[in-house]
Amino acid sequence: MEGEVGMEALQVPDSMKEMMSYIEGGTIQEKLGWLIISHLENRFRSCTERLYEFEKKYRSSFGQFKDQRNSDTTERKYSYEIEKDYMEWESLDDEHDLLLSQMRQVKEGLGL
Repeated sequence: MEGEVGMEALQVPDSMKEMMSYIEGGTIQEKLGWLIISHLENRFRSCTERLYEFEKKYRSSFGQFKDQRNSDTTERKYSYEIEKDYMEWESLDDEHDLLLSQMRQVKEGLGL
């Protein structure tokens, strides 16, 4: 974080400074890192819950669903519901992987 090109100085309003004392970390960079981790973990939890809903609905993982859909020769695989679910599920699957990667990156930056 420190010394990165193009980063602006962070101005913390007085009204927030006391609240910052409740956030884990000794420096503003550590506190910001913990806030980012917390945000990513919340998004990850929501994403995981949505993935579970699809897994429960179709009784399979996304990979299994994708393989089955690609091998299906019926017209049903192109139904609005299946197409919509496929696109959302695929997006959630990608987001899940991205969030994991981002959490690892931030934690490594904090030395965790």
